Amino acid sequence: MKAALCLSIALVAFGCHTPPARRASPAETPARAPTGLYWGRWREVPEGVRVQVWVHGEGTLLRGSWELPPWHGEFAGARTGAHGWTVQWREEGVVPGAGMRLRTLDLTEDPRTRTLRGAHGSDVVELVPAGAPSRALRAGLWLSRWTGLPAGMGVETVLSRGPDGRWRAAYRYQEREGSFEGESLDGGALAIRWREVSARDAVAHGAGLLRPSPLGMFGTYGVDARDEGTGFWALEPLE
Repeated sequence: MKAALCLSIALVAFGCHTPPARRASPAETPARAPTGLYWGRWREVPEGVRVQVWVHGEGTLLRGSWELPPWHGEFAGARTGAHGWTVQWREEGVVPGAGMRLRTLDLTEDPRTRTLRGAHGSDVVELVPAGAPSRALRAGLWLSRWTGLPAGMGVETVLSRGPDGRWRAAYRYQEREGSFEGESLDGGALAIRWREVSARDAVAHGAGLLRPSPLGMFGTYGVDARDEGTGFWALEPLE
């Protein structure tokens, strides 16, 4: 009788056993939705320029917006995979005659860099997360912004350091080529001498004084020998 009771309990326990749930593989686990400031480039963005794109993702939804005169742009869509979203990308003119454009894009996020990329025919869209705040100057790709550039635009600037310890930078945008040389000062400041040549061979030059900022370097610049009086200049890392 005792043996039969034990057997009954064992059978009940076996029948009630529930196999453990299968865990989703990393490839099946949805990535955290992109959110924050990105620097974008696509067909309408001038050569050497990036545009600020604010992106907000929550759950399965993704949206973004930007300004690129004469256009105001937005996109919105839904998740289609662990690292993918299908969005409607639309640009609406903010001046008479600019019209409106609409296209569908499949955006894919690189899990390592968080960069978003997509294509519509031959038009490639690339959105790179804004660089992490850093006070350290280093060789590589940076974004320059200065007074006079359209709001929300940054110019790709390649920064390097020579054997003499001086910093050198080069950039190109809208048929203009620019450069500067910089000398490090106490406190991490950078004194620069800049030069820019336009498509009509007009030359402009001046000086600037940049200091460490939460996003990289920030300061003033001027023409000829002055390092102030014209506007502000900011440098922040893109990589």
